[in-house]
Amino acid sequence: MQRTKLFLIRHGETESNSEFRYKGQEESPLSKQGITEAKRLAKALKIVPFKAIYCSTLSRSIDTAKAIAKFHKGLTPMAEEGLMERYYGDFENKTFNELKKEYPKLYKQWLYCPNQAPIPNAETLEQLQARGIKAVNKIIKKHAGETVCIVAHGGINRAILFHFLGLTLDNFFRIKQDNSCLNIIEVDERGPMVALINSTAHLGEKRINFEGRY
Repeated sequence: MQRTKLFLIRHGETESNSEFRYKGQEESPLSKQGITEAKRLAKALKIVPFKAIYCSTLSRSIDTAKAIAKFHKGLTPMAEEGLMERYYGDFENKTFNELKKEYPKLYKQWLYCPNQAPIPNAETLEQLQARGIKAVNKIIKKHAGETVCIVAHGGINRAILFHFLGLTLDNFFRIKQDNSCLNIIEVDERGPMVALINSTAHLGEKRINFEGRY
């Protein structure tokens, strides 16, 4: 039975994350904390036999993927546009507090009914999920039976996970995606199985043995 394993990761903390600011598809470099997180994550994953490493085209994802690739000789992160974060339209580059003041009703709707919140000029959650799953399915097809690393973002990770869990996008905020977190999705002929969600054990003193035990 061929089993494909996807290690789905969120990038390390960025300067905008620490400011509670939506960046979406705008650039925001890793913070000092984010660089440290990426290094710890990379060390925890050095024993995993990755056949490929994919990331989004944004630098925070690329830099996290590069940290992981340092422990995997011969692998270079491959950027995939379909893995980019959601485009947040008029919410881009605004802090949570700014949005509360400028769009009080809409921001509340976004927090409690995310799939129904019409953020001006933004990509919808359905569009986000569709392009994310298209990118992931392409990776699965190319790497059937292999273990692959995918470094993306909080929003698109949620959309991908909800697809494999069979949950609707109305549940968007019911799964956490902390910076440098790890999710594991396994796929074989029986279908997908989500084996791990939002693990950050590698960021503390304790370590998880990712060689089959998670």
